[in-house]
Amino acid sequence: MIPNLPELVSLPSPTFSGSTKFYERMTFNDTFWSGHYDPVIRESRTIVDIIRKRAEDNPDKVIYKFLADGIEESDSLNIAELHHQAIIVASRLQQLGKKNDRVVLFFPPGIPYIVSLFGCLYAGMVAVPAYPPRRNRSSYRVFKMFEDAAVSLCLTNNQVMKDIERNFAADYTNRGIKWITYESLQASEAELWVDPEIAADDLALLQYTSGSTGDPKGVMITHGQILYNSEYIRQSFGFTPEIIGMNWLPIYHDMGLIGTIMQAPFVGGLSITMPPMAFLQDPLKWLRAITKYKVTTAGGPNFAFDYCVQKIDESQLEGLDLSSVETFFCGAEPVRQQTLEAFVKKFARVGVRMEQLYPCYGMAETVLIVTGGNKLSPQRFLSVNGKSLQQRKVEKVDPEHAEAMSFTGCGHTWMDTEVRIINPDTYLPCEADEVGEIWICGSGVSQGYWDKNDENLRSFGAVVAGEGNKTYFRSGDLGFMDGDELFITGRIKDLMIFRGVNFYPTDIEFAIQNSHASLRQNAGAAFSVMVSGDERLVIVQEVERSAMHNLPEEQVFSAIRQIVSEEFELAVHAIVLLRPGSIPLTSSGKIQRRVCKYGYLRKELQEISSWSQELISVNMAEVASLVTEENLRLWLVNWVHTKLHIPLDEIDIHKPITSFGLDSLAAVVLENEIWMHFGYYWHISLFMMDTTIAQLAIDGTKIYNEEKDSESNTH
Repeated sequence: MIPNLPELVSLPSPTFSGSTKFYERMTFNDTFWSGHYDPVIRESRTIVDIIRKRAEDNPDKVIYKFLADGIEESDSLNIAELHHQAIIVASRLQQLGKKNDRVVLFFPPGIPYIVSLFGCLYAGMVAVPAYPPRRNRSSYRVFKMFEDAAVSLCLTNNQVMKDIERNFAADYTNRGIKWITYESLQASEAELWVDPEIAADDLALLQYTSGSTGDPKGVMITHGQILYNSEYIRQSFGFTPEIIGMNWLPIYHDMGLIGTIMQAPFVGGLSITMPPMAFLQDPLKWLRAITKYKVTTAGGPNFAFDYCVQKIDESQLEGLDLSSVETFFCGAEPVRQQTLEAFVKKFARVGVRMEQLYPCYGMAETVLIVTGGNKLSPQRFLSVNGKSLQQRKVEKVDPEHAEAMSFTGCGHTWMDTEVRIINPDTYLPCEADEVGEIWICGSGVSQGYWDKNDENLRSFGAVVAGEGNKTYFRSGDLGFMDGDELFITGRIKDLMIFRGVNFYPTDIEFAIQNSHASLRQNAGAAFSVMVSGDERLVIVQEVERSAMHNLPEEQVFSAIRQIVSEEFELAVHAIVLLRPGSIPLTSSGKIQRRVCKYGYLRKELQEISSWSQELISVNMAEVASLVTEENLRLWLVNWVHTKLHIPLDEIDIHKPITSFGLDSLAAVVLENEIWMHFGYYWHISLFMMDTTIAQLAIDGTKIYNEEKDSESNTH
C-alpha cells in the first residue's frame, strides 16, 4: 500500500473553466444541482471535487473495505487516504503523460485498483478499466483496446507486471506504452501534482464493450455524466450517507464501477468489495458478508440470485440475517419473475422480502442505469400472450393462460432521462400495445463510442420520424411500456446474455467455423434457449460437402465444445450438424438465427448428426478421498460425466478437459469441490489450460504431495 501523507494536501477551490456543454443541455438539472440538499454535491461538478470536499469535511470516514476471502476485512481506505493516494498516482501519471491521455488499469480486485482509478481522474486523464490478460488465453481483445484508445500509459502492480513479462512479452513490446507499477509510487511525489482544472464535460472514462464483430468499443463517459448517473442512482435507490454496499462484481464492469465504486464517495457511504471469484466459489460468502457488515444494498445480474438458490443449502442458512438490506438490485440481463420468487422463498426465513428486490435496466452506453422503480415498492409482473408477442403485439392475459409469458417491470425513468418505444424499421413511435426498440435520450446518455463516428451516427444520432432533430440512443433492446413502467422482451441484434455477460453470435460462429476443417464458413448460427429456467447455448452448423460421407462426428463435437470453452468460457448445451446449403438465410444471404432457433426447437432442421448434454447421475462419493493419481483421475472423469453431462464412453482422459465444455464458472465449482472432497487447494488457472484429464491427475497429485511436504517442514 502506498504510504499515507502526514496531512491533507492543500488544494485550490474547484474551477469550472472550459466548455459547459453538459450543463447547457440540462436546464431542468441546472436548477436541481443548485438546490441539492447536500452542499458538497451542490458545490461540485466532478467526482474529484466531491472527494476533495469530503476529505476536508470528514477525513476519517471509511469509504472502502476489501474482503480478500469474501468474509474478513483485509484492507480499507478512508476518504482522506483515498484523496492522498489518488494524488500520488496522479502525480506520477502527470510526469509521464498529459491531460486526456488514456490510461489502462490492469489490476486484480482490491483497493489499489480503486485508488489508481481515481488517480487517473485526479490527473485529468482518461481511465480505461480492464482486467489483466491471463495466461494461455487469447489477448486479442486487450490488444484491440490498446490500439483503439491509442493507449500510452498502463497502471498495474508488480505481480501482474511479472505475468505480462513472462507470458506476453512479445505481444506488449514496441507499443510505446509506459508502464507504472503501483508499488513503485512514493508519497513524496504528491508535491509534484498539478490541479488539471477538470471541466464537467471532460472525458473521464472509456468503458469498453464488445461490438458485433467482437472488436471492443470504448463508451465515452464524462465527469459530469458520472455525477448525473450517481445522482440518478441516489434518487432511484433512495441512498443516504448511511448506505453500506456489498459488491462482488468486477470493478471494470459498469455495474461494479458506477453502481458501487463511484456511488460511495458521491453519497458519502461505505462500499465493501469482495473478489468476483469469492462469490463464484461460494455465494454463501456474499450472504454472510451482508449479515456481518449489516449491508443495506447489494445485487447483481439475474444469474446471481439463481446461483444463490441453487448452491446454498437450507442447512447453511443458520446465522444469516439479510433483513438489513433495503435494495437487492437486479439488472444487466433479463430479470425473471421465477428467479425473484425463488430467491424470496429460499431466504424468507433469514429476512428476505419481495419488496427488497429492485429490478432495473441500464447499460454502459448510458453510464449505467436507465430505469428503476421506487424503493421498497412492489414489483410489477405482467403476463402477455406469447403468440401475439411474436407479432410485436402486447396482449395481457391471465398467468394461467396456455400462451402466457411473464415479464418483470424494470421501473421508470428519473430526472431528465426519457425512454421511447420506437418501431425500428419506420422510426415511428409505437402504439401502447406494441413492442418496439427502446430509444433513450437525456443527460445520462454517453458521448458515444471512442473514434467510431459512423457507429455513433447510427446508434446515438437516431431521430424519431416527424419529430424534428432531437437525437436518441438506440439500445438494440425490444420492449414496451405499461403506464410509466418499462418491460424488456428481447434483443434486436440477437445478443446473448449468459451470467450477466454479453455474447455476440457472430463471434462464437466465427470461432467455431475455424475450429475444424469439416465445418463450412459463414454457415452456422449460435443462439440461446431456455432449459430449466436457464439460458443455454445451442450451435447449429453446416458441414462441408466433402466431409458428409466420412464425417468425424466426435472430433467435430469435441472441437466445438473446446473452442467455445477456451475463447468464451461457456459450455455448449447442444450441437446440430446440418447438410450443406440447408441453413435458413435471408434474401441477401444473412443467417436467420431466429428461424434456426425455431427449427431447432421444432426439430425441423436438416440434421446429419447432433450432440446434447445428457442428464446423468453418478455418485462421486464412491471415490475415496485419498489423493492418488488413480483416485484423482477417476474422480475427474466422474465429475465431467456428472456436472458436464458427458457420457462416460465419450470421455477420453487424453483429451483437454476444456473439450468437454468446461467454462469459467464450472471451473470454479470444480476447484471448490476438489477442496471439499480431497481437502487441498488447487489453483483455478490449471483447469483452463489445454491440459488432459490424465495430466491433471498427475499434476494434482504432485501439488497435493508438495503441500503436504510443506506442512511437514513447517511443523
